[in-house]
Amino acid sequence: MTTIFRSSLESKVGWTWRDEQDRSAVIDSNQWLWRISLQEGTDEGQANAVWYVLGKTLASGASNEWDLTALSRTLFNASVNQAFASVKALYVINRKESAGNLIIGGASTNSWPGPFSSVTQTIRVVPGGVLLVVHPNAGWSVSASAKNLKLAAESGTVTYDLILVGVKAG
Repeated sequence: MTTIFRSSLESKVGWTWRDEQDRSAVIDSNQWLWRISLQEGTDEGQANAVWYVLGKTLASGASNEWDLTALSRTLFNASVNQAFASVKALYVINRKESAGNLIIGGASTNSWPGPFSSVTQTIRVVPGGVLLVVHPNAGWSVSASAKNLKLAAESGTVTYDLILVGVKAG
């Protein structure tokens, strides 16, 4: 069996700002696009694995702790287990229908610091908000002592999507 893995990550911000003056308009219209493709492999600028969960709902005050060395999901009618050695992209959406904030990070044990400056640091994503962080080089390392990613609902029910792109362990 031949497997091929490719990943494309991008972010785009566009705007048009129009200011009506006495007899003319001043317009600032532009866009900013960032894009990177990760080819299959384990080196810098490469990845060979993706794992995701879509539409996960948490009651207010509830949380999930995802063990990045033991993630499972169903793919092609089979159970697939995924263990990451490093994560190159973390993409989290707190869906707009959510009533509360989504807190990312701060697992109780073996917390994965990933893009955070410490294992206790967290970030709040409001309803309708998105977090995308990318480390296309070596990625953020995952180990037995740094493997748990916590997502918690604060101040209301939360529905979220979580996507991880990285390098498989082993």
